[in-house]
Amino acid sequence: MPRTTPEHTPKDLMSLLDTVSADRALLVLVDDLHMADTESLRALAREVARRHDRRLLFVFSVLPGDVRAERPAMKDLLGTADRTVVLSALSPIGTRALIRDAFEATAEEEFVGALYERSGGNPLLTRVVMDEVRFRGLSPTAANADAVRALRPDHLYQRLAGFLRSQPDHVRRTANALAVLGRTVDLPVTAQLAGLDAHRHAEAVRVLGLLGFLDERSGARAGGTLLWDALVDSIPTEELTALRSMAAKLLHRAGHPAEVAAEQLLSAPAPHTPEAVRILREAADSALRWGAPRDAARYLRQALLDSSAVGSVRTDLLTDLATAERSFATMSALRHVTEALPLLGTARDRAAAVTRLGPLLMEPAEFTIDSLLRDIADGLDGPGADDPVTSELALRLEARRHALAAHDPSHVPEAMRRLRELGPRPPLRTTGQRELVASLAHIAFVTNSTTAGQSAALCAQLLERERPGPEHIHTTLPLAVNVLAAAGRTEGMADWLRVAGRRAHRQGGEVERAVIRAEQAMIALAVGNVADAKQEMLRADVLAGPEASGLPALCTAILAIVALHSEEPELAEEFLTRHRLGHTNQYLAALLHMARGLLAARRHEPRSALTHFRTAGQRMERIGWLNPVLLPWSSCAALMHHRLGEPDQALSAARLEVERAREWGTPAAEGHALVALGRIIPGRRGAHVLEEAVAVLERGSNSHELCRALYALGSHEKTSRIRSTDTLKRAYDLGMECGADWMVQKIGAKLEREYTSTKMEESRLTRAELRVARLAAEGSSNTEISEQLGISSRMTEKHLTNCYRKLGIPGRRSLREALDNSASGYT
Repeated sequence: MPRTTPEHTPKDLMSLLDTVSADRALLVLVDDLHMADTESLRALAREVARRHDRRLLFVFSVLPGDVRAERPAMKDLLGTADRTVVLSALSPIGTRALIRDAFEATAEEEFVGALYERSGGNPLLTRVVMDEVRFRGLSPTAANADAVRALRPDHLYQRLAGFLRSQPDHVRRTANALAVLGRTVDLPVTAQLAGLDAHRHAEAVRVLGLLGFLDERSGARAGGTLLWDALVDSIPTEELTALRSMAAKLLHRAGHPAEVAAEQLLSAPAPHTPEAVRILREAADSALRWGAPRDAARYLRQALLDSSAVGSVRTDLLTDLATAERSFATMSALRHVTEALPLLGTARDRAAAVTRLGPLLMEPAEFTIDSLLRDIADGLDGPGADDPVTSELALRLEARRHALAAHDPSHVPEAMRRLRELGPRPPLRTTGQRELVASLAHIAFVTNSTTAGQSAALCAQLLERERPGPEHIHTTLPLAVNVLAAAGRTEGMADWLRVAGRRAHRQGGEVERAVIRAEQAMIALAVGNVADAKQEMLRADVLAGPEASGLPALCTAILAIVALHSEEPELAEEFLTRHRLGHTNQYLAALLHMARGLLAARRHEPRSALTHFRTAGQRMERIGWLNPVLLPWSSCAALMHHRLGEPDQALSAARLEVERAREWGTPAAEGHALVALGRIIPGRRGAHVLEEAVAVLERGSNSHELCRALYALGSHEKTSRIRSTDTLKRAYDLGMECGADWMVQKIGAKLEREYTSTKMEESRLTRAELRVARLAAEGSSNTEISEQLGISSRMTEKHLTNCYRKLGIPGRRSLREALDNSASGYT
C-alpha cells in the first residue's frame, strides 16, 4: 500500500478494499499492529465496525506487553475482536519437529534438549539459534550439544538491546535485576535491587510476563538461557558489578542461603566490603558442611581478593582455604598454611593452623615444614603451656614432627626413647595422645625396633577410641592402620574403613577417599586378598588427579606394593614415576628399584635385577628401615644370586631376611622369607624349609603367601609325586580364593604338565609287557606266549590286561594298530 498522509488513511483503506471483487472472501492481515499510529488504528476500527455485504476477515498481531498496545485507540480496536489467540512457547516435541524440517534429519535427543534449553521454546529464538547452528556447519548430534549451549548470536543481542531501549525505565530495571538474580525468585529482593516501589515493580513484572520473560503464574524466569544471557551481557560492566554486590547483600539479609548470595560475588572483580567477605566465609562454611570443598575454596579465594581482608581476617581466610583445599589440592593447602603462619601472632595460633593438615600431605623437603613444626613446638613451651588446649596442640605437633622425621635414622633413638617413656599402656584419651602413639609405633615398626604383637596392640587400642571418618587422614592415624596391616591384625579394620569411606564420599573429598581406598587395599593385602587390594588400588589412583598433586607418599607406596604383589611390576613403576619420581623419598626410590629389578628378572637379566635389588636394599638401610614387610629386597637378591650360581651370597641374603622377619614376628613375613630360603637350598633340606614355611603361614591369615609357599613346595624336586599334586591342588584353590590369577595360571599349567607326565608314565609298557603284546599282536595264543617266554598263563593274562589299560584299547584285536602308533614311545 503506498504511503499516505493520516487524513487520507481511511479513504485509502476503503478504496483498497473496494478494489477487490465483492464475491470473493478477503483476508486483511496487519503484522505488528502495536507499531501503527493512532489515525491508522482509528481507520481500521471504523472499517472493522462497518457492515459489509462481503466475507471479510481482519487478523492483527500484537506484541504482548508492549507499552504501545496500551493506547486507547489500540484497546478500542482489539476490544471488537471476535477471537483472541495467545501464542504459547514451543514444546520440546515442536522444537524437534522444527529442527527436523530445518536440517532434513532426525536430531539426537541431547541436541534437541540443548537447543530447547537455549531458546526456551520461543519460536523467534529457536529460529535464530537454528540459523546460527547451520551457519557454523553443526549437525544435530549429541556431540554438538555443548556448542549449542555456548552460542551467542550477535544480531540477536543487538535486536534485544534495541527492544529493551524501547521499554519504560521501570521495565528495564526490573529485567536487569531479574537477570542478575538468576533462578532465584524473590519479588521483594527484585524490587529493592531494581530500586522500585511495590506498585511500579508489580507493573513491570506484569509487562515482562506478557513479553514472555517470566512465567505469569510463578514469576520464575522463562524464555530460555539465551535471552537471559543476552540481558546480562547488555548491562554495562560497572553497573553489573554494582548490581551483583547489592544482590549478594539483599539476598543474605533476606535469609537466602549464603551460597546463593556468594554466587553473586564470584562474578564481581572483588568484594571490597567486610559484609561481602562475611557472606563468602559463611557460604564456604556451609559448602564444607554439605560436602562441597571445591565450592568452599571458590568462595574463600574470592574473599581473599578483597583489599580489606588484612590481619586476622586474612589469616583466617588462608587457614580456612587450606582446610577446604586439603580435600582436593594438597599442595595448595600446604602453601596457604605456610603463607598464613607468619601473619599469626602467637605460637598457639600457628600450631592450630599447622595441625589442620596431616603429615601424609606434607612435603618436608620442599617446605622445610619439619623445622617449622619444631619452631612452633618450642614456642608452645612458654607461659601457659599447661593449658589443656595448648598441651593438646603440643602433642599433635610432636606427633607430626616424629612422623616427618621417620626417614632420618638419627631421629630413631629419640623416638624410641619417647615411646618407652609413655610406658606399656600409654594414655590414649585425647586425639593428640593417639596421634603421638601412632607416629612412634610406626617408627618402631619400620625400623624393626619392636615386635608385631606390641605395635599392633597399641594401634588397635587407639583406633578403638577413634570414630571412623575421613578426618583421620589429616592426622597420623593412617600410620596406625599401616602398622596393623603389617602385623596382620586386621579384625574390624575393614568395617571401620568402610564407614569412613562412606562418610568421605558424602563429604566430597577426593583426597580423603583416595587415602581410605589405599588403606583398604593395604588391609585386603594383609589377608592375601590381592584381587580386592588391586581393585581398591585402581580406585585410589583414579581419585588422585593432577590438582591433588598426586597421592601422598604413603599411599603411593601402598599402591606400588599391591602392584608388586599382583606380579605387575610395570604397573608399580608407572605409579611411582607418575606420582612421586621427582621427590627425594628413599622408600619410594627403593620401591622403584624393586619394580625395575623384577622387570629385569622377567627379561632373564639376573645381574641387572640383582643390581636393582641391592640398590633398593641400600636405600632402605640408609634410612634405617629394616622391617622386611616394607620391602623384601633381600630375598629377591638371594634368588638372583642363586640364579647366577652364587650360593654363599644367596644363603647370606636369604638368612638375613629370615632373621629380620622373625624379629618382627608375623607368620606372613617369616613364611615369605622361608620360601625364598627353601628355594635356594638344594635337596631334601630345601624341601624341609618349604614345609616349615607352609606350617608357619598356616598359623596366619595371609592366603596369598600360603598359596605361594604351597606352590614352591609342590614344585620342589624332592616332593613326592602324590604330595606334589595334592599340594598344588590346594595352592590352586587358595589362588582362586584370593584372586591371584597369575598364580592360578602358573599352578594350573604345572598341574597340567604333571598330569600329562603321569599319564605318559602310566602308559609306557615294560619290557615284559611289550614282548607279550608283540607276540599277541602277531597272533600267538596265551598258551603259546607262556611257553615261548617261560612264564605262567596267569602272568601272561596280567601283562595283556596292563597293555590294554595303558594303550587305551578294548582288547587283542587293537594291539597291532596301537603298537604301531606308539612304537617310538616304548623301550
